[in-house]
Amino acid sequence: MTRLRIIAWGLAAGMLAAAPAEAADRVASVAESPFSSEPGVAPGHLALVDLIHALDRVTHSSTRIVLRPFARSLKDTAAGLADFHLPFIQDDDSQPPPGLLYVKEVDFGHSQFIIYSRKLAPYDAKTVATAKNVEAEPDHESFFPFPVKATYCVTCSLEKVLLGRTDAMIVAADVVDPLLSDPKYKEIHRALYKIYPIRALVPADRDSAATRRYLVEGVRELKESGELWKIMRHDIRYSDWQP
Repeated sequence: MTRLRIIAWGLAAGMLAAAPAEAADRVASVAESPFSSEPGVAPGHLALVDLIHALDRVTHSSTRIVLRPFARSLKDTAAGLADFHLPFIQDDDSQPPPGLLYVKEVDFGHSQFIIYSRKLAPYDAKTVATAKNVEAEPDHESFFPFPVKATYCVTCSLEKVLLGRTDAMIVAADVVDPLLSDPKYKEIHRALYKIYPIRALVPADRDSAATRRYLVEGVRELKESGELWKIMRHDIRYSDWQP
């Protein structure tokens, strides 16, 4: 190798070493759940991750996806560690979690919230308010006009329902329904509580115009092509099946 080639190679290597890795256009914080976003599960269950990849494709942009526990995802997004959080349901005019704002211009389908109770002591949307012990996921407590406790372990709460230690749990269908294929949950009763639109959340104290534009334009493209519904599989019709 000639001296000139050695120098040229050295300069090129130095430039590559000094060049930063290609940065993404934004960061998305996706809340982990057993079947919607958790890494390592069977193909087809990464709905939210698939959704963001599709949004990137139709908007010709890039997003770095970070999977976090639900409560931490909300907190970190409010702190500006992510440009938006997914998913969060909106209950009419309810306020978003502290430090966050709804992206009301767009929805990602609808989420069915289901009351899970025992078949020996079933509850429905009319009677669940009379239950003594009701649990729901964190930051959803304000959605209910009766006392509920936050659960940080959905499977643990489902076991408590079976044992009669908790009267009912109200959670999104896509979080719990897949679990009910296990025969040990055959004594669980399902009943629809309410259907909510699925929203994204952005930090309240930062300019989110570019993020909102990305979400609105991307979802519009995916709705027009029908791809959004294939990815999210959220149908507003409720099927009253039982384990």
